Amino acid sequence: MKYILLAATAFALAAPATARTTQSMPMASGSMTASDVGVAPLTGTTPTDYVKLAADSDNYEMQSSRLALTKSKRDDVKGYAREMIADHTTTSKALMAALKNGDRTIASPSTRLSADNAAKIALLKRAPKGTFDDLYLQQQLQSHQTAWALHKGFATDGADESLKQVASTAVPIVERHVMHAKQMTPASMSSGT
Repeated sequence: MKYILLAATAFALAAPATARTTQSMPMASGSMTASDVGVAPLTGTTPTDYVKLAADSDNYEMQSSRLALTKSKRDDVKGYAREMIADHTTTSKALMAALKNGDRTIASPSTRLSADNAAKIALLKRAPKGTFDDLYLQQQLQSHQTAWALHKGFATDGADESLKQVASTAVPIVERHVMHAKQMTPASMSSGT
């Protein structure tokens, strides 16, 4: 009888521990839905295209945020810019580390910005200080929506496991950036997203 009682107690104690472990594991692929972010995940992206697009996104985030550190009038925008530089440096390093594995090697992407992102940087450079912050935040929201679509889509159906892990890890980071950008962007500017 003591054995049965001890076994039942051990089982009862073990079951909640297993449930707690499962529940406390972080969701690497994020928690926001397409309607939360304002875009649908981009599916069917090849590993090579994923690398090219993710690197371009990180490069844009870092370059635009360095501009924000010099042109912004708002302390919260400067804080956001520092967060963008730190986080996108980290995601960029993770991406570069995943380019080589035992099964394949994907070439390092160009460090030159795409034409679209270069045009955004040019707009930021020309923006008067009085309008810079709103333009920067609007671009940040849009670029993070695009980044979320890319990473979320590749985390869901990517054909390369190493890069799929990079995408899964990037999704919650990008979601945090989307939320911060939405909080800081004037409602009149973010209502179309």
